[in-house]
Amino acid sequence: MLLKTEAIVIKTIKYRETSVISNFLTPGKGMISIIAGGVRKSKSTMHANLFQPASLVDAVIYYKENTELHRLKEIRSSHPLMSTHEQLKKIAIAQFMAELVKKCVRETTPNPGLFSFVKDHILKLENDQKPNPNTPLLFILGLAPKLGIAPEFDRNGRFLDLKEGILTNFQPVHPHFLDEEKTALVRVLLKGSPEDIVSLSIDNEMRRTLFNRLMDYYMIHIDGMKPLKSTEIFRTVFLV
Repeated sequence: MLLKTEAIVIKTIKYRETSVISNFLTPGKGMISIIAGGVRKSKSTMHANLFQPASLVDAVIYYKENTELHRLKEIRSSHPLMSTHEQLKKIAIAQFMAELVKKCVRETTPNPGLFSFVKDHILKLENDQKPNPNTPLLFILGLAPKLGIAPEFDRNGRFLDLKEGILTNFQPVHPHFLDEEKTALVRVLLKGSPEDIVSLSIDNEMRRTLFNRLMDYYMIHIDGMKPLKSTEIFRTVFLV
């Protein structure tokens, strides 16, 4: 069947001499893998820049149920991204977001809410004149509910237990928790108004620590998750 769908390009690798294989996040089919022939030919009608991580596209795919790899028929940009694919800090954030989604989403189950969340964050990144330094933290925290691993913040507590994903008034005996200061910052990021979040001042050292601990949270709650390759590049160009 021909599947016409919006898609977010998550990852692309070269295949043979002129083709690529990409992972697309779609609203109706979840994460799917496609092969695009001839993309790297000079006269290809499917431009290679459409396959960059975080690209927003409209695609027509020869889709077969119970098949791992589907052939791409047509592709075009649905929202051209200029600054996101040109500014170093935005590139780092986009690559980080795409790789985090790739590590966490392995199913072909439809998840329109997840798709809309990722798309909205990419568009906000594109439209921001200067990326908010807290954008990665907001993405990490906002993605968790879409994956079913959100920490429980509807109760009172001074410490966030990263293993249990709950707040507690007692410091956990294990090392996987956020202290009172970090827990309070996460609460603002999760529950604060847009004005509170924009005005929230976090120094680079604290931002780096929160980033690392929240990634630890994902490692604990996503089975088989391995460290992200983009994380070190992201830390180098952004958390400085």
